[in-house]
Amino acid sequence: MAEIHHEIKVRAEPDRIREAVTSPTSLQAWHGGRVTVAEGALRFEFEDGAPTFRWAIEPAKSGTEIVWRCLEGPGDSVGTEASFKFSPADKGRTLVEFVHRGWPHTGGNFRKCNTTWAILLHHLRQYLESGKADPALRAPA
Repeated sequence: MAEIHHEIKVRAEPDRIREAVTSPTSLQAWHGGRVTVAEGALRFEFEDGAPTFRWAIEPAKSGTEIVWRCLEGPGDSVGTEASFKFSPADKGRTLVEFVHRGWPHTGGNFRKCNTTWAILLHHLRQYLESGKADPALRAPA
C-alpha cells in the first residue's frame, strides 16, 4: 500500500496541535471548508462542487498521535487513514509527522492529496503560530 509522508516543525505545544486537528472550529480556521460533526465523524464540505469528506477520529493510540479514518470521499480515499504524530523538536518546537496510509496505488487522488496535505500542514503551522484564521480551502457559500 502507498503512503504519503510529510513533516513540519511548529511553535506550539502538543495539546494545542491536538485541538487544532480535532475541533471543527479550529479545523475551519486552518484547513477550511465547512466542518461539522455528523454521525460521530468530522464532515468537510467545500465550494465549487469539490468532494465532501468524512473522517472518523480513531481512539488515541497514545497521547502523541491522532488518527483519522476516511469514511467518505472520492475515489480510493475511503478506508485510508491519516495520522498526526507529535514529538519534541529543537528550539521549543514540536515536530508534526503526518502519514496518509492505505492507498492502493500512487495515481489519481493519491497525487492530489499529497500536494493538498503539504499545503494544509503549512496552514496548520501558520494558524498555530499566529492564532489567525487563514483556511487553505473554501467553505460553500
